Amino acid sequence: IQAAHPVVILDEPQNLETDLRKQAIARLNPMCTLRYSATHRNAYNLIYTLDPVRAYELGLVKQIGVDSVIEVKDANQAYVKLEGFKTGRRSVSAKLSLWVNQASGPARKSVAIKTGDDLYSLSNQREIYRDGFIVNEIDAEEGFVEFANDVRVRLGSPHGALTDAILRLQIEATVRRHFEKALRLHPQGIKVLSVFFIDRVANYRAYGDDGTTSQGKFAEWFEEIYVRYQAKPEYAGLLASEVSRVHNGYFSQDKRAISPFETVAGKTQADADASAFELIMRDKERLLDLSEPLAFIFSHSALREGWDNPNVFQICTLAESSSEIKKRQEIGRGLRLCVNQDGERVRDPAINRLTVIANES
Repeated sequence: IQAAHPVVILDEPQNLETDLRKQAIARLNPMCTLRYSATHRNAYNLIYTLDPVRAYELGLVKQIGVDSVIEVKDANQAYVKLEGFKTGRRSVSAKLSLWVNQASGPARKSVAIKTGDDLYSLSNQREIYRDGFIVNEIDAEEGFVEFANDVRVRLGSPHGALTDAILRLQIEATVRRHFEKALRLHPQGIKVLSVFFIDRVANYRAYGDDGTTSQGKFAEWFEEIYVRYQAKPEYAGLLASEVSRVHNGYFSQDKRAISPFETVAGKTQADADASAFELIMRDKERLLDLSEPLAFIFSHSALREGWDNPNVFQICTLAESSSEIKKRQEIGRGLRLCVNQDGERVRDPAINRLTVIANES
């Protein structure tokens, strides 16, 4: 291969930026290397770009709408965690964890504060800290920091962290949008899918030592909410399948997971067909069939890049995302133009609208 001086084409090259991986590519003695990605870390010698705005103008992707369960300007949702105090002879300071704007996007960082400091400045002007997050009082004895807007943060109780109430509201917003779109699109032969990105697999599926699984809180909440919407008169007969069959996830912990390059050894074909891996990762046509109940997919990281389904109409992020690249990859899972039951691309912009259910600005 080296002697041939090949043309090397890299898909998702942002994953190949370590020194070792760069050396491995260089050892192929390529005539040229083409890097193809929507989320480059380094552009190198840029030959061609189709950016999100141009793709939108050309009608190549869905429009995006945002359902936020948190008002972006609501100062009460700004994340602040008190990590500890430092007491000197004449002064006391504290250490906080908060979101700080970086060149690559917001990251959670520890910062030292004293009375009079403004979190808006310390966060590199992150909007959620604009209104009144000026340190008024640091009380090491009582264990709290108070700000000019009357927000008080105590040790062990982060302020503005995603609460169960907010996460549950996000799941409900996703289910509501799913039913609304299914009511309109299923009669047109277009199946609606929703994808949830979660922070911890255990929140959806718990694994026992013997290999058995049980539901985490996200799965329990989802089923309660789904059954409630399923029973509403306006959705009668729309999504009639048993609730346990309409949602599933594929995670690296799954014992049943198999490589797409292997045959299924020791399992019947029925077992293989029933697995979430088969349906989510391989059998796109069956997943898009209106007769297939599965419509809500939970993922931790397996679907972040390289997986696409054109009929994803809702994306819900049940995690605090720190990386702009990660957020772009997650949203990108739902930007393909949808297809109908005949596999024909539907280009109507009134239909092709992705709803992102967000929890932070």
